[in-house]
Amino acid sequence: MRALIAALCCAVLGACSDPSNAEETAAPSVLVGDYRAITDAARTAPGDVTIEHGGLVFSRGAILYTRRLQPRAPSERIARDGLSYAAVVRGADLNIELRRVTEETLANGAASLCGAETPAYVALAHDERSAHVTVLVFTGDEPPGPQATSSRLCGSFAYTLRESGRHGVVL
Repeated sequence: MRALIAALCCAVLGACSDPSNAEETAAPSVLVGDYRAITDAARTAPGDVTIEHGGLVFSRGAILYTRRLQPRAPSERIARDGLSYAAVVRGADLNIELRRVTEETLANGAASLCGAETPAYVALAHDERSAHVTVLVFTGDEPPGPQATSSRLCGSFAYTLRESGRHGVVL
């Protein structure tokens, strides 16, 4: 009887943990809110951003539909022999939320965030209070990480929390 219960427990646990999908397990928290562009790159290309559970909506017409991946450490490199998230964003006390881009929609003549290439991953680097966020956009078949060789940073856009409207919240 114990062997049957043990086998049943193993089967249930095995069904719950699909190793091929381990990278795409939901992260424990997600950043949401309305943010105003604070750098020239953010103001001229994508514009302000609303960050939602399922994507990023930019005021100039670009929409990125996303799926959350496992959070990253600020000290983690974004590519093999590359800089860390903290070095790229210039901050050590950051939360890094990595998302896979499942679709990009361009409305009203908006330009892609990666020029001629399609965005594949987005990292949201934000402080503890979520008052500031830097959106890092990547192209390539593999997620940014210390072993990545085909992932490339194609855009970095800095934002601050809007004073009115919805607030930046990590849920």
